Amino acid sequence: MKKFMALMLLVIMFMACDYAKESLEYKPDIEVVFMNPIGWYTSPFDTAVVAVIEEIKFVATNSVDCYLREVTWEYVDANYDTFYVGAPLALFAKIEGRVNPEEVDTTTIENLALPLQPARDHLGGDNAAARAYLHFVAESEYDPEQTDTCTAWFGIYLLD
Repeated sequence: MKKFMALMLLVIMFMACDYAKESLEYKPDIEVVFMNPIGWYTSPFDTAVVAVIEEIKFVATNSVDCYLREVTWEYVDANYDTFYVGAPLALFAKIEGRVNPEEVDTTTIENLALPLQPARDHLGGDNAAARAYLHFVAESEYDPEQTDTCTAWFGIYLLD
């Protein structure tokens, strides 16, 4: 009986160590929880050069503190054809990890501008709407090699 209990204890310790090792990997996990506005109307005669997203709010879904590193965007038409890819825009914002599920810290990015001319040049006729996919990249505060990307989309609509 002692040998059986010792063997069971050894198996339980092995499983606990394996579980603890996997739970100590510091991978960030973020999500966009609010964006205002979520779309922009434009026309060929519009003088606005950029569409301004006034406010984007992020939260961490785990306990890892991370930094928002950059945003890249791509414009996709109604046929899911990519017609414009923007250069990465560097961002710097700290996203606090979630410690208490009832108290979540929110990080806000304000006045993110997206160019409208590529959409005006591509859209027209039956193809009057596009999506700008915004890819936000966050890196762990503890290990910059550990990153997470969350994606949100912003609508661009052409009025004739």
